Amino acid sequence: MIALHWTSFLYLGLLLGALVSMALVDRRARLLLWSASPLRGALVLVVGVLVFLAWDVAAIAQGFYSRGGAATTGVELAPHLPIEEVFFVTFLCYLTLVLHGLLRRVVARRAEGHPGGRGQTPVAATVHGPSGEAR
Repeated sequence: MIALHWTSFLYLGLLLGALVSMALVDRRARLLLWSASPLRGALVLVVGVLVFLAWDVAAIAQGFYSRGGAATTGVELAPHLPIEEVFFVTFLCYLTLVLHGLLRRVVARRAEGHPGGRGQTPVAATVHGPSGEAR
């Protein structure tokens, strides 16, 4: 039997905290799961997680990975596939998709001619009112 200590859950807790933090950023900026098409965002996220988990299973079958260390809870979804891996892969996919959404937003704003784009007045020289209009 595996002796569990609070540190066995530390890594899982940190992963869950990172996922919650990413969801808060996503909600605030409305980039993926809180965007105009949340179902599409969720589908892309799920497909990404499944692809990487399949990759993990293939690597385990080939002998590239073995049992996780003492930082895991000991709960395995399959031999040598700890539950923490699902949350880790989910976080990496979610992070990538949120960063992609942020980058697309920055590029779109620059293309629209918002301050900071080509040929625009520097941001520091422009004063904006409460509703965002330049004064």
